[in-house]
Amino acid sequence: MKTPKHSETVGSSLPVSAIVAAVVGCAVVLIGGLAYFSMSGKAGKSEIVIATGPETGTYHELGSAFGRLLESEAIVGSAKVIITEGSAENMDLIGGKGGRADFALTQSDTRANAQARLVASLYEEHLHLLIAKNLSPEIGTIYDLRGRRVSLGGIGSGTRQVARRVLAHFKIDVGRDLAVAPADVADGFLADEIDAAFILTSIPSQTIEALSRKDVIRFLPLGDAQEVGNEADALALVHPSLHATTIPHSTYGRLPERPILTVGVTAQLIASSEVDPSIVRHVTGTLFEQRSNFGTGEERLAAAQRIRERYDPRASSIPYHTGAVAYYTRRQPPFIVEYAETMSLLLTMMVGLYSGYIAFREWARRRRKNRIDAYYVAATRHFDDVQSASKESLGRRHQALVTLRRAAFNDLIEERLDANESFTILQDQIDSELRSIEALISTKSD
Repeated sequence: MKTPKHSETVGSSLPVSAIVAAVVGCAVVLIGGLAYFSMSGKAGKSEIVIATGPETGTYHELGSAFGRLLESEAIVGSAKVIITEGSAENMDLIGGKGGRADFALTQSDTRANAQARLVASLYEEHLHLLIAKNLSPEIGTIYDLRGRRVSLGGIGSGTRQVARRVLAHFKIDVGRDLAVAPADVADGFLADEIDAAFILTSIPSQTIEALSRKDVIRFLPLGDAQEVGNEADALALVHPSLHATTIPHSTYGRLPERPILTVGVTAQLIASSEVDPSIVRHVTGTLFEQRSNFGTGEERLAAAQRIRERYDPRASSIPYHTGAVAYYTRRQPPFIVEYAETMSLLLTMMVGLYSGYIAFREWARRRRKNRIDAYYVAATRHFDDVQSASKESLGRRHQALVTLRRAAFNDLIEERLDANESFTILQDQIDSELRSIEALISTKSD
């Protein structure tokens, strides 16, 4: 009789219940994991659009650096920075007019639309009122701009808004209203096409610095800083969005030659009310906590270094975004509330893992039981019809049972069988059969 091979003695059937449990468990773990990583990476998968300003302006430089920082910190997946004329256009984009922007840099005096929400007040911007150097003997005050060729800034820019407000307040009609971008003002002065120019920017400004190096400009003040109730004070009184300020002496090399009284506004970051509060909260935190990382070395922006965290709802005409408020007030919900979704997913994953473990344990138990049953069947088959077997056949059966017992012990050592009562019964059965066969062989010898 052929001795069963080791592989033939092992049962391999898998219960339907174990299969179902294993599949369900794996599916739960997989879906839970995907959902968790999808939720945890929500901000990082978002694409935002940031409206800035002219390509050579501080707004565009600052917005571009901030966009790169948001991407590197994985706050958003992609930050698209768009070039605009400035604050007025940016506010329109926040409101969905002419396109769509999620965030924008604007001046504090820009008329807000219904969808605009304040994220942060950034730094002060100064109105630089410049005149051609050769006209400095003729233009000594703001009133001398009547009939002159004056650049009020690009259409849609914040500079134009302030310039028109200043001229309207003093009832000054210029000779020609020129819409010249700050980057082109120098060429206008050099070509004798511009008598004066308004430029609203932070200080120090690279554009103004370049103009001063060419030695084609002089600064025009808005009154005497030593006088109480000067022109700058009047503007700030009539237009609360403006405030009196000073451009210090020698801010740009040797210019201005004395402190220049002027007006200023506050640069601010705004967002659409439709932007997810969680994204705005992370953006706000990154703005203040990572401002030292707006570039490195010489690339680090001077404007960014002046950003300070300030939160005063009463001082702003634009309501704060709820996401920004959450950052400023550092509202921390209870642990269970804040991490409820994460905890739920983790619990689901644990249940799935436990279900898979139970299914695996059941499969292993059933597999071991099938294996011990196969040994029982093999041992019984070797002992069939031993009474009528020849002495030679009894010898082969005896050797097969010894081999079978050795295989069972090997499976026990390798933990493919359990050291339980079933294993003991199998060993007793094999020992009994071996003794019986040995007795029959002895009888046949006689």
